[in-house]
Amino acid sequence: MTLKEHSRRTVLKTVAAVGGVAAMQGVATAIGLVAPRSAHAATTVQSLRSTAKSWLWAAEDYGIGGGFFGKAGLEVNVTATRRGVNTAALIGGNADILLGAPGQTMKVQVQNQPLKLIGGLVNKYASNVVVKKDILDKAGVSEASSVEDKARVLKGLKMGTTGPGAGPDNLLRYLMDKAGINPDREAELTPVQGGGKGLLAAMDRGVIDGFCLSSPTADIAIKKFGAAYLFNMATNPPPELNDYLYISVAVAQSAIDGKRDMLVDYMKGLTLGLRAINGDPNAFKGWATGWFEGLDPDVFEKAFASNSRIYMPDPTPREHHFVKNVEFVNLSLKTLNKDPMPSSFGFADAYDPSIAADAVKQI
Repeated sequence: MTLKEHSRRTVLKTVAAVGGVAAMQGVATAIGLVAPRSAHAATTVQSLRSTAKSWLWAAEDYGIGGGFFGKAGLEVNVTATRRGVNTAALIGGNADILLGAPGQTMKVQVQNQPLKLIGGLVNKYASNVVVKKDILDKAGVSEASSVEDKARVLKGLKMGTTGPGAGPDNLLRYLMDKAGINPDREAELTPVQGGGKGLLAAMDRGVIDGFCLSSPTADIAIKKFGAAYLFNMATNPPPELNDYLYISVAVAQSAIDGKRDMLVDYMKGLTLGLRAINGDPNAFKGWATGWFEGLDPDVFEKAFASNSRIYMPDPTPREHHFVKNVEFVNLSLKTLNKDPMPSSFGFADAYDPSIAADAVKQI
């Protein structure tokens, strides 16, 4: 399922929200109605992600819908796999760009797979943890409680994830480890297919007690399915995850070798979108109102208030992001009884920051 399946009615609403001819050009490009306007013929970039719509991917979507990739001479086509881990698809040549958690890419890089991380979108670990409110009330815990008290609540619960190795699964394992909980013996991590809809249905049927996933699914669970935040990772994460590179741009080494100019152009469009999000949040909100059409207005307002602040102003990856990624991956590997990342694996093995740096310089 591609994002080109957006309805013409939604296009018109989005255009009205963002305003102007430039917005119409950008939104029409997002659903494939017209080619992006640029001085040269547009280059098509294939981008891959796990789910169709989420605040996690919204910087790329805004880059499309706001015309920012068009300004860089690109048309970006997006495919959602509905799987938590998608590095195999990138290795197999099914996409030019993969958006996802950097830890997933790093785990295959150490197996000598020719992938590189070239940029970032989100520097908050913005997969939120929600649990049925009656469970939290019984435990005397709320989202405002200490990290340790909140983590201890997870003992014995059935928590939904998007699958082993994906960001939500890793975060739950990390939080349980902080509380001394063995996630494989003292809790139950349940992979649920179908993304947000699947997790909401599983909670509604009582199959799970809560789940970890990004907004707006977490906010819908609170509004309609009796859940409450245990960890709102956008506004109140554990301190060590306050500047954590969570959503990154991964590419194959062959793309760097043979399509570097295209990758630089992609990072230009992404940078323009990120700057616009941080510099003019009202315009971003106008676009997001149309993009998340059908979302309960109250849910949207709450989601925007927190998630509009998760985006990096500059997508260039930094070494401190890598260090935190390694620490986090090692903690998750520990809970799986697997060896840690090799000590010889360094920033230059995982990242190529030169592409984003060149893009920023050229804007």
